[in-house]
Amino acid sequence: MNIDGSAVVVNGPEAELGAVGYPRDFRDQSRKQVEFLTAELQKSRIPFFMRAYKGNTSDPEQYRDALPDIFSMIREGSWIIVDNGGASGDILDSIVKSGHKYLTRVKMNASDDKRIADPECKWEYVEDGVCCKKHTFDSSGRTTYLFFSLDNWYRSYHSASRSFDRMVEAVKTYEGGHFRKSDFVTVKRNVLADIEVKVSLQTKFTFEENEREGIIREIMGARAGIFKLESSEQLTPLEALDKYRARVTVEHLIHSLKRVTGLKPLRVWSESSIRGSMMLALLSETAIAMARYEMKGVEKTENKRGRTKTVIEKPNTESIVSSLGHLTLTRIIGNGHRKQAIYSNWNPISREIFGNIRADLEGNLVIPA
Repeated sequence: MNIDGSAVVVNGPEAELGAVGYPRDFRDQSRKQVEFLTAELQKSRIPFFMRAYKGNTSDPEQYRDALPDIFSMIREGSWIIVDNGGASGDILDSIVKSGHKYLTRVKMNASDDKRIADPECKWEYVEDGVCCKKHTFDSSGRTTYLFFSLDNWYRSYHSASRSFDRMVEAVKTYEGGHFRKSDFVTVKRNVLADIEVKVSLQTKFTFEENEREGIIREIMGARAGIFKLESSEQLTPLEALDKYRARVTVEHLIHSLKRVTGLKPLRVWSESSIRGSMMLALLSETAIAMARYEMKGVEKTENKRGRTKTVIEKPNTESIVSSLGHLTLTRIIGNGHRKQAIYSNWNPISREIFGNIRADLEGNLVIPA
């Protein structure tokens, strides 16, 4: 199962759960928001849990509050996939103590730097453009995976290259003393103290164009292109990577909750109304997910990153909602006759969904072929 959280803007200064917190999907940090945590089954993509929190509640606090209730809803030995917001040691320990397994993304540390630099610890091929250094702790079975991704490395390279160009342009302005203190130091404001910070340029280093690549690599650092996963039990690097990649569906769920189901922005103020809105949004998403789960889909074989996989493609939530939203019912009432229902605007998606729920058993609905 996948767990993730986000936040939605709340329209109302008096909203009981509204608070200014880290903005998830908007830039105005002064707007109040409501945090929420949601969970879904990974294979079926059916959401089954959603809970609202005050807008400034941290991710670890949400996980600590929600996990005991989630444990009671899933069978023992389930895999729980979380992002680094749920990677605190006490949270991961609670998952293991409850008889479940976890896979999460965690921050790298000094031991990882040593492992990266150690030539005795070999990189293992995972797929085209991805390799891994795996380490298992014998005492607990806990396993860490250091993945190197060529795509991530290129993104880091281009980011460092842009930073280097900005540094070069900035250095050109330093000769005339044109620079800001904020370019070098951050001064915390204190209304009870009068603080003055002076910054002066002591030395300006020149560089040759042939040194450009070396400086860019220095900006990137030794961790460029590398990310770390951790699991409570040993997996192959490919299994760990596939499991973690599969959690992208919970991000799609959050996007759908906000933009398709219409949870964003919240237009209710009381705590019970906010929780009720989120419950209705969850029920809507669950109904759509169950309808999608019953659909056959289209089987496709794709070759990606040196691997051949067979996947089943099914309509996304937006397509299903659009299809059902355009379905039209016309009632024809005749004297002394039973009401007749005529459905129109059928398409392949709506036909399959209504066929799966056997809506034609009522006798007054004819699903066109």
